[in-house]
Amino acid sequence: MSGMIRLLTQMALMVGNGPDSAPSMDEKPQEDIKASILKSGIAHFATEGFSKPSLDEIAHAAGVNASDVVELFENRDGLRQACDESVLQTLVRWAHEKATLEGMNEVMHSYMVDPGSYQMQMSYLGRVVRENGSVAARFVDVLVDESEAIIKASIIDGIMRPSDDPRALAVLVATTALGMIIMAPHIERILGLPASQQQMLRRLAMPALELYTYGLYTNDSYLKLVREAISTLNVPPQDSQIPDA
Repeated sequence: MSGMIRLLTQMALMVGNGPDSAPSMDEKPQEDIKASILKSGIAHFATEGFSKPSLDEIAHAAGVNASDVVELFENRDGLRQACDESVLQTLVRWAHEKATLEGMNEVMHSYMVDPGSYQMQMSYLGRVVRENGSVAARFVDVLVDESEAIIKASIIDGIMRPSDDPRALAVLVATTALGMIIMAPHIERILGLPASQQQMLRRLAMPALELYTYGLYTNDSYLKLVREAISTLNVPPQDSQIPDA
């Protein structure tokens, strides 16, 4: 008799929690649910774009109901803004972590353990920049500002060489990285790589570090030539290579 009762109880539970029924928000911590929805939203936007987001698909991938997404983020725009903030904060954190040898080592270790997470953030960034709207402008502005702060701090610490124009250098570094992300399909095709940012980044990592560490030219003849030419054009002076203490 007790076995029959257990069987009926299990059947009743299965009816309420079948394969197509997502668990309610009361069954897991709200922060965990929010994190799951953000992860799902970032993946969805990175893959499908921003024009026609599907809350049902995002909710299903997160293992929740669409009503849960609305309760936490109000609407599609609210979820998009939350995803933007999450990705931007992650990118800024990575940039600062990679500014030290210890941080670079930790970032590389995390990337090897979970390359999919890194790749999804990069894909999302590429989608935002290609959209070329106000959100794209904010992403680029923040990445350039953070790059400039890192460059100036690194010059003071003796990690990087002094620069005539740290702001322009920050723009060059940040937009070069963005260009690699946007041009990934062509880079992969030219290098004969599969459609995988992981493979592309591995192939380009050493040439990039060689370029940043040693430079290209064997002497400063070209630098002197361009510096002298620019000095005759009455270009307004740039910020100091080292910020005021």
